[in-house]
This record gives sequence, C-alpha cells and structure tokens, in this order.
Amino acid sequence: MIRGLYTGASGMLAEMARTDVISNNMANVNTTAFKKDRTIFRAFPEMNIHRIHDPVPAGLDKVVDPRPFIGMMGTGVMLDEVNTDFNQGHLITTSNPLDLAIRGEGFFQVQTPEGIRYTRDGSFSLSSNGYLVTKEGYYVLGENGPLQLLQTGDITISQQGEVFVNDEYIDRLNIVTFADLNQLQKQGDNLYFTDAVPEPLQDADVVQGALEGSNISIVAEMVDLISAFRAYEANQKVIQTHDTTLDRAINDVGRI
Repeated sequence: MIRGLYTGASGMLAEMARTDVISNNMANVNTTAFKKDRTIFRAFPEMNIHRIHDPVPAGLDKVVDPRPFIGMMGTGVMLDEVNTDFNQGHLITTSNPLDLAIRGEGFFQVQTPEGIRYTRDGSFSLSSNGYLVTKEGYYVLGENGPLQLLQTGDITISQQGEVFVNDEYIDRLNIVTFADLNQLQKQGDNLYFTDAVPEPLQDADVVQGALEGSNISIVAEMVDLISAFRAYEANQKVIQTHDTTLDRAINDVGRI
C-alpha cells in the first residue's frame, strides 16, 4: 500500500516537469527560430505479482504454496530527458536586409565569450565598427572569422550565404550542421552548444529579408498542458485514496 504512495508521487513529479517544459514552450511561441522541447519519460522496472499464502492440497496430508502469477505492477515513472524538436518553423518576411532565415537544416555560427555557439535566429544587425552581430552583440562568423563589412551600401546575401556589399564579395556565412542534432544543448539567448564537430553545409538555403518563426503550435501546447493537469490530478487522487485507506486501516481496523 505504501508503494502506491511512491508511485503516485513519482507521477506527480513527472507531470510537474512536463508542465514546466510546456509552459516554457508557450512563453516562447513568438521567439525567433525557437525550437520546442518535449519531455520523454521512463517507467521504473515493473514487478511480478504472485498470490501467496494460498496453499493447495498435495496428497498424503501435505500442502504446497504454488504462488501463482497474477500480473505486473508498475512502480512509477521518471523524467528521462528533455528532447528538442528541430522541425522547421514558418518563415516571416521582414524586408530587412540583415534579417536572415535558413530554410531546411543548418545553423549560424557565432562567437561568444564562452566560445563558438550555434543559432538559427538570424535577426542580425551591424555594430559600430561594421561587424555583423546578434541581438546580444555576439559576432556572426564567416568562413574567415567574424564577418565585418568595411564599407556601407547595398547589402546582398545570396542563397548560399555569400555576402556582397555594392556587388563586391566580402565573405560567406559559416553555416554548419551536425550528424546528430540531439547532441545540441540549449544555452539561452537562442544559442546551442555542443562538443561535437560541426559539418560545413555547402548547400545551405539562406533567405534574406526574412526570419524563421518558432515551430510551436499554441493549440497543441494548450491541449498538452490540459492533459498534464489532468494526469497530475489523477495521481493526486491516487495519493489521497491511499491516505484515506491507510487512515481507515490504522484507526478503524486497528481498533478492532
């Protein structure tokens, strides 16, 4: 009976974690190129249930306890990992020449104080000394390092990520990908980091004057949030029922 309390509590903790992830997704529904997170749960090992203390006659005044198998009993659930969904978000046209979106796979490389990081948020701008930077001021990397536009004029960025100013070639955006996207970890500021070696993406599809929206469906997240609340309440009822049963067993049955 006590085990049921632990099973119900593990379910409540799991649904609390699921609710936190869903809430974070909903809060970032309008964040440029945000990728939704998904919770993955793992069940604790199940236990075989046998009926005991149920002897049957075995002849010659002997009995045996066969302990027949009844079924399996779950022992709870735990959060195994938080997985990121890297599916493409919809593209939003801005007509700003420094707004870039990647159609399909790929990440921009940026230089941060902690090292090289990766992002799909292409809402860039120019710093006072002509460097292409993110909203946080991190340098956007080209194939030759931080991308600096030494002159002003018409900025054109080709589909392959080649940067031109007044039709003069400057550099090419260093757009990369990874063999296993699950190795990427969110850091904050729409950045990802990993120890894996990036692979140059030669056939990148860059769209100038557009931004990638988040890949979150607010309706789907609301449905998941309601489902998480209902599951939490169900586990809460399990604990309340076990508590009531224990109270009766101690105070009523024990009195007899």
